[in-house]
Amino acid sequence: MIRHRFAFTHALPTVLFAMSLAGCGGGSSDPPSAAAPEPASTEVTAALLERGAGVYKANCIPCHGPLGKGDGPSSAMLDPKPRDHSNRTYMDQLTDQQIANTIVQGGAPKYPNMPSHPHLRGEDLVAIVAHVRTLGRGRDEVTTVELAAK
Repeated sequence: MIRHRFAFTHALPTVLFAMSLAGCGGGSSDPPSAAAPEPASTEVTAALLERGAGVYKANCIPCHGPLGKGDGPSSAMLDPKPRDHSNRTYMDQLTDQQIANTIVQGGAPKYPNMPSHPHLRGEDLVAIVAHVRTLGRGRDEVTTVELAAK
């Protein structure tokens, strides 16, 4: 009897654990996707830029300043200093998607002072990326924003 209790109390949890692992990982009946989706291109309009300026004002000006130079009122306390969005040479090295990812996910590990903004998505995210682009390029040179379709 003791031998059966040992087998039941030790073997049953092991079997249940193994069965739970069998459900993890594989077995999807959906075919794998062939490739990552193409970025969605959004035309930049005056209304989109206006929306982006408002989102930027509400979320970014304290550190980056109104012109995006990294000289907002909170920047004096930060090390490293906030990125200068008006530095076209640097900003043109970034894709729209990289800018969006930094906005949403934050700047860690390279710029840990840059907080994440996961609440910014959809048209607000497209609008703020467009606005950030205008800080370095000017309004006339920002015609589209390309972000991954979700």
